[in-house]
Amino acid sequence: MSMNHYYQDNMLFGMNPSSYLHRYAVNGKVSGNLACISEIKNAAVVLYSPRGCGFHYRCHVRSGQSPVYELECADLRNNDVIFGGEKKLTALLQKVEREQKPEIIFLLPSVVSDIINDDLAGLACSLQPQFKAKLVPITSQVFSHMDKSNGRKVLREKACQKQKQKFSSSAVYQGCGYVEVMDALVEQVMEPQRVQPRSVNIETFAWGYNGEDKLQGMSEMLQKMGITVNAYLPAADLQTIKKAPRAALNIVRRKKWALAMEQRFGTPFLHVADMQEWHGIEGISDLYRQIGKMLGCENAVERVLQEEYERVAARYQELGADFAKYKFCLIAHGIAYLPDALRVYQQDYGLPITKICIIMNPSYQAETGLDDAMMQRFKDRIELAKAEYGCDAEILLEPSEDALREAAQSCDFVICNGHPRYAALDVPVLYNLFDRSVWSYQGFVDIMEEVWQMLQQPQRTGSNLLLSKLAYDPVFYPMREADKDSKASRELYSRVWRQRK
Repeated sequence: MSMNHYYQDNMLFGMNPSSYLHRYAVNGKVSGNLACISEIKNAAVVLYSPRGCGFHYRCHVRSGQSPVYELECADLRNNDVIFGGEKKLTALLQKVEREQKPEIIFLLPSVVSDIINDDLAGLACSLQPQFKAKLVPITSQVFSHMDKSNGRKVLREKACQKQKQKFSSSAVYQGCGYVEVMDALVEQVMEPQRVQPRSVNIETFAWGYNGEDKLQGMSEMLQKMGITVNAYLPAADLQTIKKAPRAALNIVRRKKWALAMEQRFGTPFLHVADMQEWHGIEGISDLYRQIGKMLGCENAVERVLQEEYERVAARYQELGADFAKYKFCLIAHGIAYLPDALRVYQQDYGLPITKICIIMNPSYQAETGLDDAMMQRFKDRIELAKAEYGCDAEILLEPSEDALREAAQSCDFVICNGHPRYAALDVPVLYNLFDRSVWSYQGFVDIMEEVWQMLQQPQRTGSNLLLSKLAYDPVFYPMREADKDSKASRELYSRVWRQRK
């Protein structure tokens, strides 16, 4: 696998620009196109756009640590827009093949090419005989971000989720440009194959921090169970992608392309929608049992799971007993995924949650379209989760500053995000561990060891950086409280977005 480490800015700088872009703006889909293509071995990219787009996307938010230096741009000018840029594009493709010698050349559309309705697919088809490299035009799927309707659909379905049911919404969306490339691989590159029993393809994108090591752990577990990895998608070369339909099962994070592959080649898939659903010893077991059921090798899976658990059981139980000596205050910023948080912290890690402080966006219901009945469903799910996981925590909804401080200081640690507001609580902090999902028992116990070390060496909230001393808005972080114009602009954007059909 040649997979990039995901969200490196968060790891290196303590900030996650991607989450803010999803909250305050709509990402350009070309960044998602490039994020996907950068995983593919020996691939080149030509952006059919004016030069400004080519310059901008060489270094975008998803590639902050690894700019796309070899991105080529068609440099469309007014004459090309009016009279056509086919000759210029042909010459550029010839240059790319001559200099980079790729196996695949991706042709990415832009706003300009979409507006003038240039037929990149037809052009690629007519030019293909002139090139050794496979020409793969990407079809723009118009609005590529998760839109308001899909977002609300996900929440409504989440409200109706049964207690131990793994969640996978029926909503299907394009995935910010990433899935456009995956769809193109399915439709234009993959070829029919004879299916190899007990084999899987694993999607390599969006597995969180240190994703390559996580998937390596999954691969080793599968190998012990007699299950082979046919391909890591899209982190593969041309021939491997062509033969992807040999797999008997796809293990995926984004399901749109998997649905297309199922329709074209009959390949079933297992959708790991929210990794928190498969977290901890129990979640890891569920994952492999589901894979074993779909591949018809349940006995081999159970044997390996039993052997692997016996190796870690003593230390796992010992750490759980150590964690039980502490009390934790959980600060949550919503109610939809709070039951998942309780499962992760209370059940999987064994951290006793004694206080839950819920601090929500005042316009949460308006933005999400949830009526009072749906909100009550979420509240009922929280109570069910508390009972299920043996949590007797007191819940404080929208606590005052004094109540928040009192709740935090009644505990040994606070579990929260990195908002500077919590520096004033003066309580040691465990930052959110949600993205630490791994796919082996030993890997999970290793994380528990890290948590134990955090408990032995408590870290206070806050930072010595001057930026952390500013007064930030408690809801619209990283906006400052005094920045009334930006806050008004954000609120206006939310209202306009809610009215869009």
